[in-house]
Amino acid sequence: MGPLSDEIDDIGEAVGLAFPRAELRQRTVRGVLINALFLGGTDVLVLAQGLIVTVLLGPESIGLYGIVTTTAVTVAALRRVGIDEAFVQQREGDQEAEFQRAFTLELIVGGAFSLVLLAAAPIVAALYGDERLLALTAAVAYLPTAFALQAPTWIFFRRMDFLRVRILQALVPVVTFAVTVPLAAVGVGVWSLVIGPAVGNTVAVVAGIAVCPYKFAWRFDREARARYFRFSWPVFVAAVSVLVVQQGQMLAFTLHGGLEAAGFITLAVTLTRYADRADQIIATTIYPAICVVREQIGTLREIFVTSNRVALTWVLPFCAGFILFSPDLVQFVLGEKWQPAVPLLQGLAGVAAIQQLGYNWFSFYRARGDSERQAVEAIVSTVAFLILAVPALFAWGVWGFIGGRLAGAVLVLAVRRHYVRRLLGIELMRIGIRGAVPVAAAVLAVVALRELAWTGSRTEADAIAEVTVFLGVTVIASWWTERRLVRELWRQFTGTRPGATAARAISHAR
Repeated sequence: MGPLSDEIDDIGEAVGLAFPRAELRQRTVRGVLINALFLGGTDVLVLAQGLIVTVLLGPESIGLYGIVTTTAVTVAALRRVGIDEAFVQQREGDQEAEFQRAFTLELIVGGAFSLVLLAAAPIVAALYGDERLLALTAAVAYLPTAFALQAPTWIFFRRMDFLRVRILQALVPVVTFAVTVPLAAVGVGVWSLVIGPAVGNTVAVVAGIAVCPYKFAWRFDREARARYFRFSWPVFVAAVSVLVVQQGQMLAFTLHGGLEAAGFITLAVTLTRYADRADQIIATTIYPAICVVREQIGTLREIFVTSNRVALTWVLPFCAGFILFSPDLVQFVLGEKWQPAVPLLQGLAGVAAIQQLGYNWFSFYRARGDSERQAVEAIVSTVAFLILAVPALFAWGVWGFIGGRLAGAVLVLAVRRHYVRRLLGIELMRIGIRGAVPVAAAVLAVVALRELAWTGSRTEADAIAEVTVFLGVTVIASWWTERRLVRELWRQFTGTRPGATAARAISHAR
Protein backbone atom coordinates (compact mmCIF):
# COMPACT_ATOMS: atom_id res chain seq x y z
CA MET A 1 0.00 0.00 0.00
CA GLY A 2 2.98 2.33 -0.20
CA PRO A 3 2.12 4.06 -3.50
CA LEU A 4 -1.56 4.06 -2.59
CA SER A 5 -0.90 5.79 0.72
CA ASP A 6 1.36 8.44 -0.82
CA GLU A 7 -1.02 9.32 -3.66
CA ILE A 8 -4.04 9.49 -1.40
CA ASP A 9 -2.22 11.80 0.97
CA ASP A 10 -1.14 14.09 -1.87
CA ILE A 11 -4.60 14.33 -3.39
CA GLY A 12 -6.80 14.29 -0.30
CA GLU A 13 -6.53 17.94 0.68
CA ALA A 14 -7.18 19.16 -2.85
CA VAL A 15 -10.72 17.77 -3.01
CA GLY A 16 -12.07 19.44 0.11
CA LEU A 17 -12.09 16.62 2.63
CA ALA A 18 -13.51 17.38 6.06
CA PHE A 19 -10.32 16.22 7.79
CA PRO A 20 -6.52 16.53 7.32
CA ARG A 21 -5.27 14.76 4.22
CA ALA A 22 -2.89 12.56 6.24
CA GLU A 23 -5.85 10.88 7.90
CA LEU A 24 -7.41 9.49 4.72
CA ARG A 25 -5.68 6.13 4.52
CA GLN A 26 -6.18 5.42 8.23
CA ARG A 27 -9.83 6.44 8.03
CA THR A 28 -10.28 4.04 5.13
CA VAL A 29 -8.73 1.04 6.87
CA ARG A 30 -10.34 1.81 10.21
CA GLY A 31 -13.63 2.40 8.43
CA VAL A 32 -13.53 -1.17 7.16
CA LEU A 33 -13.23 -2.42 10.73
CA ILE A 34 -16.00 -0.13 12.01
CA ASN A 35 -18.31 -1.12 9.18
CA ALA A 36 -17.48 -4.79 9.64
CA LEU A 37 -18.24 -4.69 13.36
CA PHE A 38 -21.51 -2.83 12.97
CA LEU A 39 -22.76 -4.66 9.88
CA GLY A 40 -21.61 -7.98 11.29
CA GLY A 41 -23.44 -7.32 14.53
CA THR A 42 -26.63 -6.14 12.88
CA ASP A 43 -26.52 -9.01 10.39
CA VAL A 44 -26.28 -11.50 13.24
CA LEU A 45 -29.31 -9.79 14.75
CA VAL A 46 -31.24 -9.89 11.47
CA LEU A 47 -30.24 -13.50 10.89
CA ALA A 48 -31.35 -14.44 14.40
CA GLN A 49 -34.64 -12.65 13.84
CA GLY A 50 -35.11 -14.47 10.55
CA LEU A 51 -34.49 -17.89 12.08
CA ILE A 52 -36.69 -17.18 15.12
CA VAL A 53 -39.68 -15.95 13.13
CA THR A 54 -39.17 -18.76 10.59
CA VAL A 55 -39.63 -21.31 13.36
CA LEU A 56 -42.51 -19.38 14.96
CA LEU A 57 -44.52 -18.61 11.82
CA GLY A 58 -43.89 -21.52 9.41
CA PRO A 59 -43.56 -21.72 5.60
CA GLU A 60 -46.95 -20.26 4.66
CA SER A 61 -46.61 -17.06 6.67
CA ILE A 62 -42.99 -16.65 5.61
CA GLY A 63 -44.02 -17.17 1.99
CA LEU A 64 -46.77 -14.57 2.39
CA TYR A 65 -44.37 -12.05 3.86
CA GLY A 66 -41.75 -13.03 1.28
CA ILE A 67 -44.07 -11.82 -1.46
CA VAL A 68 -44.71 -8.55 0.37
CA THR A 69 -41.10 -7.84 1.30
CA THR A 70 -39.79 -8.77 -2.13
CA THR A 71 -42.19 -6.31 -3.68
CA ALA A 72 -41.70 -3.56 -1.10
CA VAL A 73 -37.95 -3.74 -0.63
CA THR A 74 -37.26 -4.02 -4.35
CA VAL A 75 -39.57 -1.13 -5.24
CA ALA A 76 -37.98 0.85 -2.40
CA ALA A 77 -34.58 -0.03 -3.84
CA LEU A 78 -35.62 1.51 -7.16
CA ARG A 79 -35.67 4.92 -5.53
CA ARG A 80 -31.96 4.41 -4.79
CA VAL A 81 -30.92 5.72 -8.17
CA GLY A 82 -27.46 6.77 -7.03
CA ILE A 83 -28.29 10.25 -5.75
CA ASP A 84 -26.38 9.48 -2.56
CA GLU A 85 -23.29 8.31 -4.46
CA ALA A 86 -23.48 11.29 -6.81
CA PHE A 87 -23.60 13.55 -3.74
CA VAL A 88 -20.46 11.88 -2.34
CA GLN A 89 -18.69 12.21 -5.70
CA GLN A 90 -19.42 15.91 -6.30
CA ARG A 91 -17.02 18.67 -5.31
CA GLU A 92 -19.27 21.72 -5.01
CA GLY A 93 -18.19 24.59 -2.77
CA ASP A 94 -21.40 25.00 -0.75
CA GLN A 95 -22.01 21.53 0.67
CA GLU A 96 -25.14 22.50 2.63
CA ALA A 97 -26.82 23.82 -0.52
CA GLU A 98 -25.72 20.74 -2.46
CA PHE A 99 -27.14 18.46 0.22
CA GLN A 100 -30.45 20.31 0.03
CA ARG A 101 -30.52 19.89 -3.76
CA ALA A 102 -29.77 16.19 -3.51
CA PHE A 103 -32.20 15.64 -0.65
CA THR A 104 -34.98 17.40 -2.56
CA LEU A 105 -34.52 15.06 -5.52
CA GLU A 106 -34.32 12.02 -3.23
CA LEU A 107 -37.52 13.00 -1.43
CA ILE A 108 -39.36 13.48 -4.73
CA VAL A 109 -38.22 10.06 -5.92
CA GLY A 110 -39.03 8.42 -2.58
CA GLY A 111 -42.51 9.91 -2.43
CA ALA A 112 -43.20 8.83 -6.00
CA PHE A 113 -42.22 5.24 -5.30
CA SER A 114 -44.31 5.17 -2.13
CA LEU A 115 -47.28 6.00 -4.32
CA VAL A 116 -46.20 3.30 -6.80
CA LEU A 117 -46.04 0.74 -4.00
CA LEU A 118 -49.44 1.79 -2.70
CA ALA A 119 -50.92 1.47 -6.19
CA ALA A 120 -49.25 -1.93 -6.59
CA ALA A 121 -50.95 -3.39 -3.50
CA PRO A 122 -54.20 -4.49 -5.24
CA ILE A 123 -52.20 -5.73 -8.25
CA VAL A 124 -50.00 -7.92 -6.06
CA ALA A 125 -53.05 -9.29 -4.23
CA ALA A 126 -54.78 -10.09 -7.52
CA LEU A 127 -51.66 -11.55 -9.10
CA TYR A 128 -51.09 -14.00 -6.25
CA GLY A 129 -54.79 -14.55 -5.56
CA ASP A 130 -54.58 -13.75 -1.84
CA GLU A 131 -56.52 -10.78 -0.44
CA ARG A 132 -54.28 -10.63 2.64
CA LEU A 133 -51.55 -9.19 0.44
CA LEU A 134 -53.56 -6.02 -0.18
CA ALA A 135 -53.34 -4.71 3.38
CA LEU A 136 -49.83 -6.06 3.97
CA THR A 137 -48.39 -4.41 0.85
CA ALA A 138 -50.18 -1.11 1.50
CA ALA A 139 -48.82 -1.11 5.05
CA VAL A 140 -45.21 -1.07 3.84
CA ALA A 141 -45.72 1.62 1.18
CA TYR A 142 -44.04 4.17 3.49
CA LEU A 143 -40.61 2.55 3.02
CA PRO A 144 -39.27 4.56 0.01
CA THR A 145 -40.13 7.85 1.74
CA ALA A 146 -38.67 6.65 5.05
CA PHE A 147 -35.41 5.74 3.33
CA ALA A 148 -35.26 9.18 1.68
CA LEU A 149 -35.69 10.86 5.08
CA GLN A 150 -32.55 9.05 6.29
CA ALA A 151 -30.44 11.14 3.90
CA PRO A 152 -28.36 12.80 6.69
CA THR A 153 -26.21 9.67 6.70
CA TRP A 154 -24.85 10.79 3.30
CA ILE A 155 -23.15 13.76 4.94
CA PHE A 156 -21.28 11.63 7.46
CA PHE A 157 -20.47 9.07 4.76
CA ARG A 158 -18.86 11.74 2.56
CA ARG A 159 -16.86 12.90 5.59
CA MET A 160 -15.87 9.26 6.17
CA ASP A 161 -17.33 9.51 9.68
CA PHE A 162 -18.27 5.84 9.54
CA LEU A 163 -18.97 5.47 13.25
CA ARG A 164 -21.83 7.97 13.14
CA VAL A 165 -23.15 6.47 9.89
CA ARG A 166 -23.29 2.98 11.34
CA ILE A 167 -24.84 4.05 14.64
CA LEU A 168 -27.68 5.73 12.76
CA GLN A 169 -28.15 2.78 10.42
CA ALA A 170 -28.00 0.23 13.24
CA LEU A 171 -31.10 1.74 14.84
CA VAL A 172 -33.34 0.11 12.23
CA PRO A 173 -32.37 -3.58 12.81
CA VAL A 174 -31.97 -3.20 16.58
CA VAL A 175 -35.38 -1.61 17.12
CA THR A 176 -36.97 -3.91 14.54
CA PHE A 177 -35.70 -7.01 16.38
CA ALA A 178 -36.85 -5.66 19.73
CA VAL A 179 -40.38 -5.17 18.38
CA THR A 180 -40.78 -8.01 15.85
CA VAL A 181 -39.72 -11.04 17.87
CA PRO A 182 -41.97 -10.40 20.91
CA LEU A 183 -44.94 -9.70 18.62
CA ALA A 184 -44.32 -12.93 16.69
CA ALA A 185 -44.00 -14.85 19.95
CA VAL A 186 -47.37 -13.65 21.27
CA GLY A 187 -49.21 -14.62 18.09
CA VAL A 188 -49.43 -11.42 16.05
CA GLY A 189 -48.35 -13.51 13.06
CA VAL A 190 -47.15 -12.07 9.76
CA TRP A 191 -48.07 -8.55 10.89
CA SER A 192 -45.20 -8.66 13.39
CA LEU A 193 -42.88 -8.53 10.37
CA VAL A 194 -44.58 -5.32 9.23
CA ILE A 195 -44.95 -3.48 12.55
CA GLY A 196 -41.35 -4.07 13.68
CA PRO A 197 -39.64 -2.45 10.65
CA ALA A 198 -42.12 0.46 10.76
CA VAL A 199 -41.08 1.29 14.32
CA GLY A 200 -37.38 0.80 13.49
CA ASN A 201 -37.47 3.13 10.49
CA THR A 202 -39.38 5.78 12.42
CA VAL A 203 -36.73 5.84 15.14
CA ALA A 204 -33.94 6.07 12.54
CA VAL A 205 -35.61 8.98 10.73
CA VAL A 206 -36.10 10.98 13.93
CA ALA A 207 -32.50 10.35 15.03
CA GLY A 208 -31.08 11.32 11.62
CA ILE A 209 -32.99 14.60 11.53
CA ALA A 210 -31.87 15.38 15.08
CA VAL A 211 -28.14 15.07 14.34
CA CYS A 212 -28.10 16.44 10.77
CA PRO A 213 -25.49 19.25 10.56
CA TYR A 214 -27.32 20.93 7.66
CA LYS A 215 -30.69 22.59 7.61
CA PHE A 216 -33.46 20.72 5.82
CA ALA A 217 -34.77 22.87 2.98
CA TRP A 218 -36.54 22.44 -0.34
CA ARG A 219 -34.05 23.43 -3.06
CA PHE A 220 -35.10 22.32 -6.54
CA ASP A 221 -32.43 23.15 -9.10
CA ARG A 222 -32.82 22.23 -12.78
CA GLU A 223 -29.08 22.11 -13.41
CA ALA A 224 -28.59 19.83 -10.41
CA ARG A 225 -31.48 17.66 -11.55
CA ALA A 226 -29.85 17.18 -14.96
CA ARG A 227 -26.47 16.47 -13.36
CA TYR A 228 -27.86 13.87 -10.99
CA PHE A 229 -30.01 12.32 -13.72
CA ARG A 230 -26.98 11.74 -15.96
CA PHE A 231 -25.39 9.80 -13.13
CA SER A 232 -28.54 8.09 -11.90
CA TRP A 233 -30.34 6.56 -14.89
CA PRO A 234 -27.93 3.60 -15.26
CA VAL A 235 -28.18 2.97 -11.53
CA PHE A 236 -31.95 2.90 -11.95
CA VAL A 237 -31.59 0.32 -14.74
CA ALA A 238 -29.53 -1.83 -12.38
CA ALA A 239 -32.19 -1.49 -9.69
CA VAL A 240 -34.89 -2.53 -12.17
CA SER A 241 -32.81 -5.60 -12.97
CA VAL A 242 -32.80 -6.54 -9.28
CA LEU A 243 -36.58 -6.05 -9.20
CA VAL A 244 -37.10 -8.35 -12.18
CA VAL A 245 -34.91 -11.11 -10.75
CA GLN A 246 -36.19 -10.98 -7.16
CA GLN A 247 -39.85 -10.53 -7.98
CA GLY A 248 -39.59 -12.86 -10.97
CA GLN A 249 -38.24 -15.79 -9.00
CA MET A 250 -40.81 -15.23 -6.26
CA LEU A 251 -43.65 -15.24 -8.79
CA ALA A 252 -42.20 -18.20 -10.68
CA PHE A 253 -41.91 -20.36 -7.56
CA THR A 254 -45.39 -19.39 -6.41
CA LEU A 255 -46.88 -20.38 -9.77
CA HIS A 256 -44.79 -23.53 -9.88
CA GLY A 257 -45.28 -24.81 -6.33
CA GLY A 258 -47.67 -22.55 -4.41
CA LEU A 259 -47.19 -20.47 -1.28
CA GLU A 260 -44.93 -23.02 0.40
CA ALA A 261 -42.55 -22.91 -2.56
CA ALA A 262 -42.49 -19.12 -2.18
CA GLY A 263 -41.49 -19.69 1.44
CA PHE A 264 -38.61 -21.94 0.38
CA ILE A 265 -37.17 -19.45 -2.10
CA THR A 266 -37.65 -16.65 0.46
CA LEU A 267 -35.63 -18.58 3.03
CA ALA A 268 -32.88 -19.35 0.53
CA VAL A 269 -32.61 -15.74 -0.63
CA THR A 270 -32.75 -14.40 2.94
CA LEU A 271 -29.89 -16.58 4.18
CA THR A 272 -27.57 -16.62 1.16
CA ARG A 273 -27.73 -12.86 0.66
CA TYR A 274 -25.23 -12.53 3.51
CA ALA A 275 -22.56 -13.68 1.07
CA ASP A 276 -22.20 -10.11 -0.15
CA ARG A 277 -21.66 -8.55 3.25
CA ALA A 278 -17.86 -8.34 3.03
CA ASP A 279 -18.15 -6.73 -0.39
CA GLN A 280 -20.73 -4.27 0.87
CA ILE A 281 -18.60 -3.35 3.87
CA ILE A 282 -15.50 -2.78 1.78
CA ALA A 283 -17.22 -1.14 -1.18
CA THR A 284 -19.05 1.25 1.13
CA THR A 285 -15.87 2.17 2.97
CA ILE A 286 -13.58 2.72 0.02
CA TYR A 287 -16.00 4.62 -2.24
CA PRO A 288 -15.18 8.10 -0.86
CA ALA A 289 -11.47 7.29 -1.17
CA ILE A 290 -11.95 6.07 -4.76
CA CYS A 291 -13.64 9.37 -5.56
CA VAL A 292 -10.57 11.17 -4.23
CA VAL A 293 -8.06 9.23 -6.40
CA ARG A 294 -10.33 8.55 -9.36
CA GLU A 295 -7.84 9.83 -11.95
CA GLN A 296 -4.98 7.71 -10.59
CA ILE A 297 -5.36 4.38 -12.43
CA GLY A 298 -2.43 2.73 -10.66
CA THR A 299 -3.91 3.59 -7.29
CA LEU A 300 -7.36 2.38 -8.33
CA ARG A 301 -5.76 -0.88 -9.43
CA GLU A 302 -4.21 -1.38 -6.01
CA ILE A 303 -7.48 -0.62 -4.22
CA PHE A 304 -9.42 -3.04 -6.42
CA VAL A 305 -7.04 -5.97 -5.98
CA THR A 306 -6.63 -5.49 -2.24
CA SER A 307 -10.35 -5.02 -1.59
CA ASN A 308 -11.28 -8.12 -3.56
CA ARG A 309 -8.67 -10.29 -1.92
CA VAL A 310 -10.00 -9.26 1.48
CA ALA A 311 -13.65 -9.75 0.45
CA LEU A 312 -13.07 -13.26 -0.89
CA THR A 313 -11.81 -14.42 2.51
CA TRP A 314 -15.45 -14.10 3.62
CA VAL A 315 -17.43 -14.76 0.46
CA LEU A 316 -15.99 -18.10 -0.59
CA PRO A 317 -15.98 -19.77 2.87
CA PHE A 318 -19.54 -18.53 3.47
CA CYS A 319 -20.81 -19.96 0.19
CA ALA A 320 -18.89 -23.21 0.52
CA GLY A 321 -20.21 -23.59 4.07
CA PHE A 322 -23.80 -23.32 2.85
CA ILE A 323 -23.18 -25.90 0.15
CA LEU A 324 -21.69 -28.31 2.68
CA PHE A 325 -23.93 -27.73 5.69
CA SER A 326 -27.37 -26.65 4.42
CA PRO A 327 -28.79 -30.16 5.06
CA ASP A 328 -27.58 -29.94 8.66
CA LEU A 329 -29.11 -26.48 9.09
CA VAL A 330 -32.47 -27.85 8.04
CA GLN A 331 -32.24 -31.15 9.92
CA PHE A 332 -30.96 -29.84 13.25
CA VAL A 333 -32.21 -26.21 13.36
CA LEU A 334 -35.13 -25.38 11.07
CA GLY A 335 -36.93 -28.71 10.97
CA GLU A 336 -37.84 -31.25 8.29
CA LYS A 337 -40.68 -29.12 6.89
CA TRP A 338 -37.94 -26.96 5.31
CA GLN A 339 -36.23 -29.90 3.59
CA PRO A 340 -37.29 -28.79 0.05
CA ALA A 341 -35.31 -25.58 0.59
CA VAL A 342 -31.95 -27.41 0.79
CA PRO A 343 -31.23 -27.47 -2.98
CA LEU A 344 -32.11 -23.77 -3.18
CA LEU A 345 -29.81 -22.90 -0.28
CA GLN A 346 -26.94 -24.80 -1.89
CA GLY A 347 -27.61 -23.58 -5.42
CA LEU A 348 -28.00 -19.91 -4.57
CA ALA A 349 -24.84 -20.11 -2.47
CA GLY A 350 -23.01 -21.29 -5.58
CA VAL A 351 -24.53 -18.44 -7.59
CA ALA A 352 -23.45 -15.94 -4.92
CA ALA A 353 -19.87 -17.25 -4.97
CA ILE A 354 -19.64 -16.50 -8.71
CA GLN A 355 -21.47 -13.17 -8.53
CA GLN A 356 -19.29 -11.76 -5.75
CA LEU A 357 -16.01 -12.04 -7.65
CA GLY A 358 -15.12 -8.48 -8.53
CA TYR A 359 -18.46 -7.31 -7.10
CA ASN A 360 -17.33 -3.73 -6.42
CA TRP A 361 -16.05 -3.10 -9.97
CA PHE A 362 -18.83 -0.61 -10.77
CA SER A 363 -17.78 1.65 -7.87
CA PHE A 364 -14.57 2.41 -9.77
CA TYR A 365 -16.52 3.44 -12.86
CA ARG A 366 -19.05 5.43 -10.82
CA ALA A 367 -16.32 7.32 -9.01
CA ARG A 368 -15.11 8.50 -12.42
CA GLY A 369 -18.63 9.66 -13.33
CA ASP A 370 -19.29 6.64 -15.59
CA SER A 371 -22.27 4.68 -14.27
CA GLU A 372 -23.43 3.35 -17.65
CA ARG A 373 -21.27 0.20 -17.58
CA GLN A 374 -23.22 -1.21 -14.65
CA ALA A 375 -26.41 -0.96 -16.71
CA VAL A 376 -24.88 -3.29 -19.30
CA GLU A 377 -24.18 -5.93 -16.66
CA ALA A 378 -27.68 -5.50 -15.23
CA ILE A 379 -29.32 -6.04 -18.62
CA VAL A 380 -27.27 -9.20 -19.23
CA SER A 381 -28.24 -10.48 -15.78
CA THR A 382 -31.94 -9.87 -16.36
CA VAL A 383 -32.03 -11.41 -19.83
CA ALA A 384 -30.11 -14.47 -18.60
CA PHE A 385 -32.55 -14.92 -15.72
CA LEU A 386 -35.62 -14.67 -17.96
CA ILE A 387 -34.24 -16.91 -20.71
CA LEU A 388 -32.31 -19.50 -18.69
CA ALA A 389 -33.61 -19.74 -15.10
CA VAL A 390 -37.38 -19.26 -15.34
CA PRO A 391 -38.06 -21.67 -18.24
CA ALA A 392 -35.74 -24.22 -16.63
CA LEU A 393 -37.79 -24.12 -13.41
CA PHE A 394 -40.97 -25.12 -15.21
CA ALA A 395 -39.17 -27.64 -17.42
CA TRP A 396 -36.92 -29.40 -14.89
CA GLY A 397 -37.89 -28.10 -11.46
CA VAL A 398 -35.65 -26.64 -8.77
CA TRP A 399 -32.40 -28.07 -10.13
CA GLY A 400 -33.20 -26.65 -13.55
CA PHE A 401 -33.71 -23.23 -11.97
CA ILE A 402 -30.38 -23.51 -10.16
CA GLY A 403 -28.61 -24.50 -13.37
CA GLY A 404 -30.09 -21.48 -15.13
CA ARG A 405 -29.02 -19.13 -12.36
CA LEU A 406 -25.48 -20.55 -12.41
CA ALA A 407 -25.25 -20.12 -16.17
CA GLY A 408 -26.51 -16.54 -15.87
CA ALA A 409 -23.92 -15.78 -13.18
CA VAL A 410 -21.14 -17.00 -15.49
CA LEU A 411 -22.37 -14.71 -18.28
CA VAL A 412 -22.44 -11.73 -15.90
CA LEU A 413 -18.93 -12.58 -14.75
CA ALA A 414 -17.74 -12.49 -18.36
CA VAL A 415 -19.13 -8.95 -18.76
CA ARG A 416 -17.56 -7.87 -15.48
CA ARG A 417 -14.19 -9.37 -16.45
CA HIS A 418 -14.23 -7.35 -19.68
CA TYR A 419 -14.83 -4.03 -17.94
CA VAL A 420 -12.29 -4.70 -15.19
CA ARG A 421 -9.61 -5.42 -17.76
CA ARG A 422 -10.63 -2.37 -19.79
CA LEU A 423 -10.28 0.12 -16.94
CA LEU A 424 -7.73 -1.46 -14.62
CA GLY A 425 -5.86 -4.01 -16.72
CA ILE A 426 -6.44 -6.73 -14.12
CA GLU A 427 -7.22 -10.39 -14.75
CA LEU A 428 -10.20 -11.04 -12.50
CA MET A 429 -9.97 -14.83 -12.58
CA ARG A 430 -6.51 -14.83 -11.03
CA ILE A 431 -7.90 -13.07 -7.96
CA GLY A 432 -10.66 -15.69 -7.77
CA ILE A 433 -8.30 -18.64 -8.05
CA ARG A 434 -6.05 -17.23 -5.34
CA GLY A 435 -9.02 -16.72 -3.03
CA ALA A 436 -10.35 -20.23 -3.67
CA VAL A 437 -7.22 -22.04 -2.45
CA PRO A 438 -7.95 -21.85 1.33
CA VAL A 439 -11.60 -22.82 0.80
CA ALA A 440 -10.66 -25.76 -1.41
CA ALA A 441 -8.38 -27.05 1.35
CA ALA A 442 -11.18 -26.75 3.93
CA VAL A 443 -13.73 -28.48 1.69
CA LEU A 444 -11.32 -31.37 1.04
CA ALA A 445 -10.74 -31.72 4.79
CA VAL A 446 -14.49 -31.97 5.47
CA VAL A 447 -15.08 -34.42 2.62
CA ALA A 448 -12.22 -36.60 3.88
CA LEU A 449 -13.66 -36.51 7.40
CA ARG A 450 -17.08 -37.58 6.11
CA GLU A 451 -15.66 -40.45 4.11
CA LEU A 452 -13.19 -41.78 6.67
CA ALA A 453 -14.53 -41.02 10.14
CA TRP A 454 -18.34 -41.22 10.21
CA THR A 455 -20.51 -44.30 10.16
CA GLY A 456 -24.23 -44.73 10.77
CA SER A 457 -26.81 -41.94 10.91
CA ARG A 458 -25.64 -38.35 11.05
CA THR A 459 -25.73 -36.55 14.43
CA GLU A 460 -25.43 -33.00 15.68
CA ALA A 461 -21.95 -33.85 16.99
CA ASP A 462 -20.86 -34.90 13.50
CA ALA A 463 -22.05 -31.63 12.05
CA ILE A 464 -20.40 -29.53 14.78
CA ALA A 465 -17.11 -31.38 14.31
CA GLU A 466 -17.19 -30.80 10.56
CA VAL A 467 -17.99 -27.11 10.93
CA THR A 468 -15.10 -26.77 13.37
CA VAL A 469 -12.71 -28.47 10.96
CA PHE A 470 -13.98 -26.36 8.06
CA LEU A 471 -13.52 -23.08 9.93
CA GLY A 472 -10.15 -24.10 11.36
CA VAL A 473 -8.63 -25.13 8.03
CA THR A 474 -10.07 -22.04 6.34
CA VAL A 475 -8.52 -19.69 8.91
CA ILE A 476 -5.13 -21.40 8.82
CA ALA A 477 -5.00 -21.60 5.03
CA SER A 478 -6.24 -18.00 4.64
CA TRP A 479 -3.56 -16.77 7.01
CA TRP A 480 -0.91 -18.71 5.11
CA THR A 481 -1.89 -17.23 1.73
CA GLU A 482 -2.75 -13.69 2.84
CA ARG A 483 -0.58 -13.12 5.90
CA ARG A 484 1.45 -10.34 4.28
CA LEU A 485 -1.69 -8.50 3.27
CA VAL A 486 -3.16 -8.85 6.77
CA ARG A 487 0.03 -7.53 8.36
CA GLU A 488 0.11 -4.55 6.02
CA LEU A 489 -3.52 -3.70 6.69
CA TRP A 490 -2.79 -3.91 10.41
CA ARG A 491 0.10 -1.45 10.00
CA GLN A 492 -2.21 0.93 8.18
CA PHE A 493 -4.83 0.56 10.91
CA THR A 494 -2.37 1.25 13.72
CA GLY A 495 -0.65 4.08 11.85
CA THR A 496 2.80 2.49 11.77
CA ARG A 497 5.13 2.37 8.78
CA PRO A 498 3.72 1.77 5.29
CA GLY A 499 4.60 -1.33 3.32
CA ALA A 500 4.44 -2.68 -0.18
CA THR A 501 2.01 -5.56 0.12
CA ALA A 502 -0.63 -4.06 -2.15
CA ALA A 503 1.94 -3.47 -4.88
CA ARG A 504 2.80 -7.17 -4.74
CA ALA A 505 -0.90 -7.95 -5.04
CA ILE A 506 -0.94 -6.33 -8.47
CA SER A 507 1.78 -8.58 -9.79
CA HIS A 508 -0.18 -11.63 -8.61
CA ALA A 509 -3.39 -10.40 -10.27
CA ARG A 510 -1.89 -9.61 -13.67
